[in-house]
Amino acid sequence: MAHPPEHPTTGPEPEPAETPPPASHAEHDAMIRRHKRTVLTAAAVTIVVFMAYPVLTTFTGVFNGVSNGIGAGYAAGLVVVVLPLLGGVAYIRWTSRIEERGRR
Repeated sequence: MAHPPEHPTTGPEPEPAETPPPASHAEHDAMIRRHKRTVLTAAAVTIVVFMAYPVLTTFTGVFNGVSNGIGAGYAAGLVVVVLPLLGGVAYIRWTSRIEERGRR
């Protein structure tokens, strides 16, 4: 059986990407502390805001109003769900920007 001919490459092998020099331990530790602080703060804010919604709707009349046929409770519920999603998108963009800066 004949083997198919090898396809020649069109050019030289690409050079491997240069890796940036490793950051000092102090810089790395500072970056980790900042990351932890950001993540834990965002998690705490999300939990407080998310848990405030059921407490306010259950025990108070804060969200009893209606505006243009839309209940205030429904609007607040939408905000409680959408804000963490927007925060997640912002976090992903922030970490991607930091990682890109580290690769340069």
